[in-house]
Amino acid sequence: MKIKLFVGIVISLVFLYLALRNVSYGNLVISLQKADYLYLIPAILLVLLTMWLRAIRWRYLLEPIKRVKNHSLFSAVMIGFMANNVLPARIGEFVRAYAVGRKENLSKSLSLATILVERIFDGFTLLAFLLGILIFFPVPDWLKKAGISAFVFYALIIVFLVLLKRYKENMLKFLNYILSPISKRLSHKTDEILMSFIAGFDILKGKKQIALILLYSFSIWTIYAVLTLLVFISFNFNLPVYAPFLLTVILTFGVMIPSSPGFIGTYQYFCIMGLALWGIKESDALGFSLVYHASQYIPVTSLGLFYLWKENISLKEIRGEEK
Repeated sequence: MKIKLFVGIVISLVFLYLALRNVSYGNLVISLQKADYLYLIPAILLVLLTMWLRAIRWRYLLEPIKRVKNHSLFSAVMIGFMANNVLPARIGEFVRAYAVGRKENLSKSLSLATILVERIFDGFTLLAFLLGILIFFPVPDWLKKAGISAFVFYALIIVFLVLLKRYKENMLKFLNYILSPISKRLSHKTDEILMSFIAGFDILKGKKQIALILLYSFSIWTIYAVLTLLVFISFNFNLPVYAPFLLTVILTFGVMIPSSPGFIGTYQYFCIMGLALWGIKESDALGFSLVYHASQYIPVTSLGLFYLWKENISLKEIRGEEK
């Protein structure tokens, strides 16, 4: 854990340097002073709405295992996202599975499996947004190439998971044959993750369930784009209609890079890089990124800590569980 934290902090510092090196701090202060913070009130409410919709989506994924109340799932979602904000190694998914498993007497491994499937649906939704933008709006060539690469990579993952589900034993043996000479621990960890994916896909029982999960996935990320638009308006950014969606995609994939808790550094860098597509200066983009980040970080972390206290779970306990 300590090594992961150290590596994450180093990566965050590198991205912070890249984000801040061309910033005029005088202009940053002016940008923050000019912003209209009233727009943050509905933006924060939309952040919490997306968390509630995540809980409902999760309920549909868990239904074949057990019917769980929305409030219990919302509590676990908030605790998990809070954990990503304050703990190293991006353990929020493990924490979510632990929190709901502890409260609802659910298998933690099956709960984690449903969360991994969620990630597949999230990736599909974001890439669908990106595909629509690439088809209907003018974007730089490098972004087109990056988008195509992302689609190819995602398609290969889907093909791999289909093959894994159909030829589980042979695929796992093949991977063990490749990974075992490199690292027994890596091979074992890969087996665990892949078995979770298989268990998660086994939970998908029908077209109606999949359709509902897709509907909620598109709703969640569309609302994220709307709250991005609200912060654009707060900073008086007059950007194209597709800009909130594209920035959402860029930020979401950008913060997948390992970093310190709360995505510090990577969040600011990819926000500045994304807004540069529309000619937003570094100082204004940094001001936007700080406010945009805070509008999500503060309410999610605060409510997550509240539910942590309410469920009588300690940070030490969930860190020990991940180990």
